[in-house]
Amino acid sequence: MLRCLFPWRRPVLSCGWCRPHLLKRSLFTMKLQSAEFQSLFTEGLKSLTELFVRENHELRIAGGAVRDLLSGVTPQDVDFATTATPSQMKSMFQAAGVRMINNKGEKHGTITARLHEENFEITTLRIDVLTDGRHAEVEFTTDWQKDAERRDLTINSMFLGFDGTLFDYFNGYEDLKNKKVRFVGQAKQRIQEDYLRILRYFRFCFVGFMGGS
Repeated sequence: MLRCLFPWRRPVLSCGWCRPHLLKRSLFTMKLQSAEFQSLFTEGLKSLTELFVRENHELRIAGGAVRDLLSGVTPQDVDFATTATPSQMKSMFQAAGVRMINNKGEKHGTITARLHEENFEITTLRIDVLTDGRHAEVEFTTDWQKDAERRDLTINSMFLGFDGTLFDYFNGYEDLKNKKVRFVGQAKQRIQEDYLRILRYFRFCFVGFMGGS
């Protein structure tokens, strides 16, 4: 089991509350070429990536799957982020004869496509315009860093390209190596946006970093 920053019994939060100036806000990149990463390239994923390349839309692995891959674990669930809007994705998939399922996430930017008997959940890059502590009104963007800024923890704010390039805007890889759990930006703001984030914070501190979003 991975432990958080604290070897003593009573945890002290190490996050934006305490030391927000430590958050790095410049892009860090590196190449990942692991067996776990290569195992993701099923026929469905290959077809999906080829379709996005052909239509000149960027597509990357996002969030918890990136964290798992950097930890040497094959993710159980893989989420994808893209510069394509939901309407652009729908037009692209319809033209290619790709089936789309479960349209409930469309207003938040998520389209689920089914290729080669696999489901792929793809979400347009977003900015939170209005939050109420649980839900958010969003607008779409093509700025990867803006999307990273709205995520909860640094270890969940990274993206991974299909050539193995890691895109890390907030020192998430360093935090993952050092088993640190920190919010992106100001912890108070992140929690006010979605109160369940505090539960996720403690889950990563005491349960571990791998498996799940």
